[in-house]
Amino acid sequence: MEDTDLLEEILDDAPAQSQKLPDAPPGAPAPKTAKPGGSPWMAAGLAGALVLLGFACRELLGFQPETNLVLLSGEVEEFFFEPSDSSPWIVLGLCAWLVWRRRARLGKLFGAPAPFLWTAVLFAAAAGIFVWSLLAGAPDLQAIALIPGLLGAAHALCGPAGLRVVALPAAVLLFAVPIPAPLTNAILWKLQIWTAGFTAFLIEILGFDVLLTGDRLIMSDGYYQIIETCSGMRSIETLGMLSVLMVELFRRRGGHAVALLAASPFVAFLINGFRCVGLVFNPHADISSIHNLQGVVMLLGGVLLLYAIDGLLERVWKDPGPVSSWERAVRGAGAPLARIEPRFAGVFAFCLALFALSWLPPFERPDTEPAAVAGALPLEFGDWQGTDIKVDWLFLGKAKFRQTLHRRYEAGQQAVDVFVGQADLDNRVRSYLSPKVAYPGSGWTVEREETHALAGRPATFRTLRLGSRRMLVAHWFEDSPGVLEETTRSLLALDATPAAREELPVAVRLSTPLLTSKPIARDRARARLEQFAGALGPALKEIGSPRGV
Repeated sequence: MEDTDLLEEILDDAPAQSQKLPDAPPGAPAPKTAKPGGSPWMAAGLAGALVLLGFACRELLGFQPETNLVLLSGEVEEFFFEPSDSSPWIVLGLCAWLVWRRRARLGKLFGAPAPFLWTAVLFAAAAGIFVWSLLAGAPDLQAIALIPGLLGAAHALCGPAGLRVVALPAAVLLFAVPIPAPLTNAILWKLQIWTAGFTAFLIEILGFDVLLTGDRLIMSDGYYQIIETCSGMRSIETLGMLSVLMVELFRRRGGHAVALLAASPFVAFLINGFRCVGLVFNPHADISSIHNLQGVVMLLGGVLLLYAIDGLLERVWKDPGPVSSWERAVRGAGAPLARIEPRFAGVFAFCLALFALSWLPPFERPDTEPAAVAGALPLEFGDWQGTDIKVDWLFLGKAKFRQTLHRRYEAGQQAVDVFVGQADLDNRVRSYLSPKVAYPGSGWTVEREETHALAGRPATFRTLRLGSRRMLVAHWFEDSPGVLEETTRSLLALDATPAAREELPVAVRLSTPLLTSKPIARDRARARLEQFAGALGPALKEIGSPRGV
């Protein structure tokens, strides 16, 4: 039969009454009598199990993703708007609160028959993921291990119906795991471009002139760059959790709950656009406290907007009507407490096992020192003279490299900029695989894009424009498996295990000025880049050489 939380809340709060049950429908099982609550030793055992579990997951509780060191706005901005932050304490607290709110429902199911095989499978999966997180040195994966662990405990003590009761709290634990860095980089750049376009649209509605160029907004008093903390990605995650909270507090179910959850990312994007408009017009936006306050106020505005959407949805999806008294009696009854002690002992033993496993040491990492990037490519070769130039780390954001080389080579009136980034495979929060590698910096827009072979490698060519300047850019990733595989490797922390790669991927960008947009100018520029790509071949092989060689 279909269950509803609203009905169960009423039943939980209603005083116990003795009443004669109506006759059951033909073929239906007779309702069972209500069972007594658990014994005091079980309550003490549960508290002990939670303490053991807390000690076992101590690395998760202290997990702090690497923050963006180029931020100037302090810890508040990192907490609310840093895309890689996952705030495990908040997520675990929300999960615990959701389980606590379901205590009456779980109490009614306490002692229901539960096939041992499914409990064993869930506990084995949790233990396996937990052990892997320890060996790979990835404490955030312990949050994923807690999902089958919570489901297994609910199944052991409350039967299959308990899985449904704790399904939402278990799903919330996914918020404690940061999105893998390669996927984060791909999403962030898209969000930055979309946010810049939406912000420009809002500014034009207000009657001001604005020129949109890539991730920049150019106005009469200067330009404004949409950096990663202004992309709205963290706001999407935050409002996603708040929408889960709203679904729970207001007891939304079915289509209503799905629609509210689906609306949260769009609301986050909308309020983030207004936040960026406020930063553009606020002369004191560069003061960190004011900058952060505007962001927090807009988040509160997003919550109010979600509340208004919830009210509109309530008119579309009505709460289900009452059910028969026989159906209520069946749902309020439970199975006898026979043989619950061994299952409870199994849950305690599972928490004890995780505590014992938590002392496992991680895999040993080889002491490696890859080839120096700066020395792999000479400052002079032929007629070309090289000069090192600064890397725009604010623009690159969460792109991370172990070593980089950014150099301008000039020969007469010709110039070629070379950027080489050696992957840092020991860092899971940031990644070399970023679409921003294809751009010399902020504000460039794509006029033309195509794929061609360059010195025997597939490369993406883009004609970029910034104001009156044009540039032909070729970029590729040497020895890179692509976004999907890199995302998987980052999520599972494979490069901190014996499955680590020896070859280091390398990000490469070659760019040269275009004086005109004529085809002959592009052909000459491409030939120039072809020459440099050929010269880079031996250097790239050395830079990406096996670690430790």
